[in-house]
Amino acid sequence: MKICLISVLSIAPLLKAQPEAEVTLVVLDFKNNTSRIRYGRLQRTIAELLKTELSRHPEIAVVERTKIDAILSEYALMQAGIVEQNQVQEVGKLVGAAYIITGEINLTSGKLRIDSHLIKVATGQILGEKVVGDNEDKIEPMIKLLANNLIFELTGSGERRQLQKIKQYHPGWALAVTGAMAVTTIILDSNYKANYDRYHGETQLDRFDDYYHRANQSYKLRNAFISLTGAAAITSFVLWRLDRNSGNEILASYQDYHRRTLRAPITAIGVDIDESFFRLSLNFHF
Repeated sequence: MKICLISVLSIAPLLKAQPEAEVTLVVLDFKNNTSRIRYGRLQRTIAELLKTELSRHPEIAVVERTKIDAILSEYALMQAGIVEQNQVQEVGKLVGAAYIITGEINLTSGKLRIDSHLIKVATGQILGEKVVGDNEDKIEPMIKLLANNLIFELTGSGERRQLQKIKQYHPGWALAVTGAMAVTTIILDSNYKANYDRYHGETQLDRFDDYYHRANQSYKLRNAFISLTGAAAITSFVLWRLDRNSGNEILASYQDYHRRTLRAPITAIGVDIDESFFRLSLNFHF
């Protein structure tokens, strides 16, 4: 019995020490599909920001940039910094990655849209993730939301988000304060009217002065709270408008394409020899 117990205790630390399985992926430069030259600098910036966000997750391992560039240069797969679609799976196999992320920079109705493609190297299956923001000034929150959704797809941790607020204005709290001030104003107004009526109906001089003082104090406080409630209501409305402004929102969506990447054409030459004829066939497979 003691021997069995010792065996279990000796195996337990080994099981605990085993590292968690990691998802290895490559993030390639994003392609600028817009006519704006200034977005050209975002091709590598987006990729680097996305790598930083993804690498923070303990279950994701991102291949270093230097290793990717060395592979691309060695096999002459890179053209103007962008890897062609039919070369993506080959790059993944060469660097030992399970997934590759590519993408494009686009403009939609004057807004900046980042399209990313999560490609499974083994099957070629593609999952499209995109985020839309007001302009390039919102690039960091856009990448954070994109990374969040990619991490959810890769590891199942967290939750997929379709909307991310850039700034939290909390109009609900301002509205709650406005409501509390309005209730206080109503109570003070009720106290003022009650003491005012008692003041007019009182016949004893000592109580007469007391009701007058109470009515006057409630009157001043009520007027002060009327002003504060109005200011709080205006503040609540302004915060609500700012919170609902489209410029304060990053939108996200996804699409599972369930298709394979393009493959290079395969050429086959066949020769058939028979007693009665000789045939040469040239076949192309795309």
